[in-house]
Amino acid sequence: MSAELKAKQVDTTWVLSISNPSGRVLTADVFASAIEALDVAERDDETRAVVVAGLDGLISVTPNLRELAERRQPAQAALASQITSFAGLLDALRTFSKPVLAAVERHAEGAGLSLALACDFIVADESAHFGLPQTEQAWLPDSGASWFAARELPRALANEMLLTGAPIEAARLYAAGIVNKLSEQGHALQTAIDWATEIGQRPSGIFSEAKRLLEDAPGRDLQSQMQAEGDALVARLR
Repeated sequence: MSAELKAKQVDTTWVLSISNPSGRVLTADVFASAIEALDVAERDDETRAVVVAGLDGLISVTPNLRELAERRQPAQAALASQITSFAGLLDALRTFSKPVLAAVERHAEGAGLSLALACDFIVADESAHFGLPQTEQAWLPDSGASWFAARELPRALANEMLLTGAPIEAARLYAAGIVNKLSEQGHALQTAIDWATEIGQRPSGIFSEAKRLLEDAPGRDLQSQMQAEGDALVARLR
């Protein structure tokens, strides 16, 4: 069976789930479908939040370079196409104006880890784990995982994950403040949907403005950030 993106509306939450029974590297079409779904959710006033699930169906976006070389196909071009498509999806998640929650059941490895870290919040099954199995298998991390790990994880955890390839349990990431909520086994998706509904009840625009302030803060000094906060408050009153 080929991979696909499944989408459904649950009350005010749009649930996007990756289905990849074969476990193969996803094609750019799946990423394009996800970006399109996010665009629809962005413009739909009835949609207040998005939950991304099925992350265990995505480990790498790198095609089999050795196989491509044997077929004399331009491996670099194929890799560039996948990188561009997946990077577009990650950027769409990071800049989405409404709450985006990752529901992690089983695991989030490699590209699945990048997707989870690109979301605003992570809800994980208490038995789930996170990691970069590529490094354990004498391969290099891909799918932007090293970028997200360096920025979103404490250095000790990033080193352990990238340099050893050892999986890290959800409970450890919860204790480190990376995972926001732990659910009972088998209930990560429903817990994420329930929390998304709760978060989505906040007044429209507040979330997106606060998210933008957080995103821009590292590049500003304190006074500049306070001025940006004031400008945002004034804009809300107009």
